[in-house]
Amino acid sequence: PNWLHIGAAKCASSWLWRVCIEHPEICVPTEHRPDQPDNVNFFTVHYHRGLDWYEKMYFDGYGGEPVVGEFSNSYYRYLPALDRIQKHLPNVKLSLMIRHPVERAFLNWAHLFLKQKPTGMDIRQGIGVPFEKVLTVHGHAWFLQWIDPGNYAWHIKQIWERFPRENVLITLQEDVKVNQVDFLQQFFGFLGVDTGFEASLSGVDINPDPEDVWDYLEPSVRAELIEVYRPDVEALQEMLNRDLSHWQV
Repeated sequence: PNWLHIGAAKCASSWLWRVCIEHPEICVPTEHRPDQPDNVNFFTVHYHRGLDWYEKMYFDGYGGEPVVGEFSNSYYRYLPALDRIQKHLPNVKLSLMIRHPVERAFLNWAHLFLKQKPTGMDIRQGIGVPFEKVLTVHGHAWFLQWIDPGNYAWHIKQIWERFPRENVLITLQEDVKVNQVDFLQQFFGFLGVDTGFEASLSGVDINPDPEDVWDYLEPSVRAELIEVYRPDVEALQEMLNRDLSHWQV
């Protein structure tokens, strides 16, 4: 690969992956085989199997496209994966899409548990782990799983220490919602492919939120997590030179 999309989960990566499948100048693993998903996670999970296995498993469909890449939401927050990528792909381009950290964390939880709950059953009746557990003394494992990915400033600093900043594109999911055309022109321009390509997925929500998802986010929990994330959001504003005050309410 000469490009990797490295996160974050619940930030429209499935939509972007499908757009890239359509682009004639981009080669990514497709959904046509069960072992070629939109989240490869090789440098996290299967690195021990070797680069030859990686190439054969995920890029056997390569047809001479100038951009070859894959999507793995785990890479941006797993330091060994970043070190491995730096070692083997030092000139690779990296893209990262982020969103309001509390909303990202909650949707991470919701897509894991709400999609599995029987019709008509409340999640608090014992289906899964209540989201509020992240703020309990013994909820540290869930805190690391759902909350830590939203510490974007810290994770981006680790990326910038390993890769040239001009090789890293950081975007916000809200930019996709505001103007998909402008977003894709920026993204395709970063990759160096045809920016005028029109995807069939314009305006399509590939992975919509569960119907009643926000009913499960307690206002008090949201308010406390806003404070948890506040220092990181303030640091991120300076790093990206972008107003993120709407992430602090």
